[in-house]
Amino acid sequence: MDLKLWRWPLAQLVRRLAISYLIAWTLSPPLAYGLGWRVAALFAIGAWLLLELRAPRSVLIQPSLPILGAMVFFAYSAAIEWLVPDAADVTYHFQVWIMLFFLVVGESLRRGRDADAKFYAWLILLIMPIWMLTTLRGLDVYGAHVARVVVRSSAEARELAEHGIGGYGFVYGVVLSVPFLVHLVFRSSAKPELGRAIVHWSMRGLAGLNLVLGTLLLIRAGYSIAMLLSFSAALLVLLIRTRRLLPLAISLCASALLALAASMLLQPALDSLQDAVRGTEYAAKVRDIRTSLKEGDSVGTVEGRSERYLRSLGLFVEHPIGGTLMLDPVGKHSAILDRFAQYGVAVGSLFLALLVYVPIATVREQRMPLGLATAFLLVAFLFPLLNTIFTGWGLMLYVFSRGVQAMLGVPLDSRDAGSHGRH
Repeated sequence: MDLKLWRWPLAQLVRRLAISYLIAWTLSPPLAYGLGWRVAALFAIGAWLLLELRAPRSVLIQPSLPILGAMVFFAYSAAIEWLVPDAADVTYHFQVWIMLFFLVVGESLRRGRDADAKFYAWLILLIMPIWMLTTLRGLDVYGAHVARVVVRSSAEARELAEHGIGGYGFVYGVVLSVPFLVHLVFRSSAKPELGRAIVHWSMRGLAGLNLVLGTLLLIRAGYSIAMLLSFSAALLVLLIRTRRLLPLAISLCASALLALAASMLLQPALDSLQDAVRGTEYAAKVRDIRTSLKEGDSVGTVEGRSERYLRSLGLFVEHPIGGTLMLDPVGKHSAILDRFAQYGVAVGSLFLALLVYVPIATVREQRMPLGLATAFLLVAFLFPLLNTIFTGWGLMLYVFSRGVQAMLGVPLDSRDAGSHGRH
């Protein structure tokens, strides 16, 4: 028997199992701290890379420009970490490096692997509700501050994570999923054949469950930026329905005004609601939400954020070519500004390009709904401009987005860009 008859299907199965484990590891709080889980993740990454070397149209043998860029950034940042003495530990960079691994996976999906992309998107939609529910329960049991505590590497954070409580990274991963969830629930107007109707409505139902739980999580976690970005993204998905210039401009302006109004009216609305529900079983819930938002504002005040942003921006102005090369002095509150400050204009621009090339390509793809693509670009750019980034961001940015694109019937393979694909 020709070994090729079974070798490639088996390899494809192992590839899926490896990425499936990494998806579960990235999204599941109980897997975040254990050494065994991390070693298993390294084995999964290694196994996938080895199998990708033997895959048809391997991105490691025939790398795309984004992969070459990711390799350059990884090599440069690792070399600087090795050569330049700094108080920051090398583990600080692991989140970004693993994020870039998901970039490689996403590029691999573009080589005619639409079925894999759909499989990973389904898996993400199935896993996220589990940990959104446990995190919501944790917010009720332990208080609104727990999502911030889990960010820190401490005994308390480890204990909370073991109870399934997701932290900052998990919450903001939900934010990047919001444009896709809103589109799948409200704008997915395809009328599938009878045989595919169950899959279609299952997808919409699962997306709806994620959207409801994600909305509750964002409100309860109290991240003001997360709520504003999510609301703005949802408006863009719902209001932008054409690529014609005038209606597009009107939709963008309307979305911006509605988002601004919502941000100004949220606290007064909650204050009024607190009075209305006083003495009822809902009073404690409303009070917790108000407290969460106020704590979020106090933890990340405009003054504190501005000082950190200006610190990184000032260092970049002082060292525009080569950067400071050290992480210690930068603001550590903006993934984009911090890289410009530490590495200079060339590597900083490369890092920015790696973060936005997927959403920009989505906007340029004529068959992608423009509202969804615009919302994706908004969140994908503004969040790393205003915050640091993490492993889960790469999963949602490079893998989940590709999966939803395949679900919508838009081919991932660049060679199919002029055709109707195979869906």
